[in-house]
Amino acid sequence: MNVVYDYGNDPTAQKLYSFLTRWLRAHPQWATETTGWRCQYRDATAIANELVSEVEFGEVRLAGLLNTPNGELIQTVVNWVLPYPMNIESKLLFDAIMLAANAKQRNERGLAAVFSIAALVFLGLIVFSD
Repeated sequence: MNVVYDYGNDPTAQKLYSFLTRWLRAHPQWATETTGWRCQYRDATAIANELVSEVEFGEVRLAGLLNTPNGELIQTVVNWVLPYPMNIESKLLFDAIMLAANAKQRNERGLAAVFSIAALVFLGLIVFSD
C-alpha cells in the first residue's frame, strides 16, 4: 500500500518553495542560455552550481548526514512553482536541485569527518597526556 504524504505543511517544503519562487523571479532566464541566434537549455549541473552558491539554499535542509535528499518532496515543490503540464523545465529544475542537495550533503559529510577526526585527536591527547 502506497502512502501519499501531504507536503503542504512540511517546513522544509515551505522553505524550498519560498527560496525557489524568489530565485526563479530573480533569474527569469534560468533554464536557457542564448548565444547569438541560438537558444538552448542549460545543463542541470550548471544550475545546481548556482543553487549551491546561494546562501538561502544552504539553509534549506533537504538531507541530513545519513539520509538522501527526499526526491518526492523536491518533485512536489517543483510542481508547485512550475505547475502542470510537466515539461523540460520541471525536469531540469528537479535534476538541478537533486544535484545541489547531494553536493551540499557531501560537503556536510566531509566537514563532519574532519570534526570527528579532530575530536578523536583531541581525545587522544587528553587520554595519553599523562
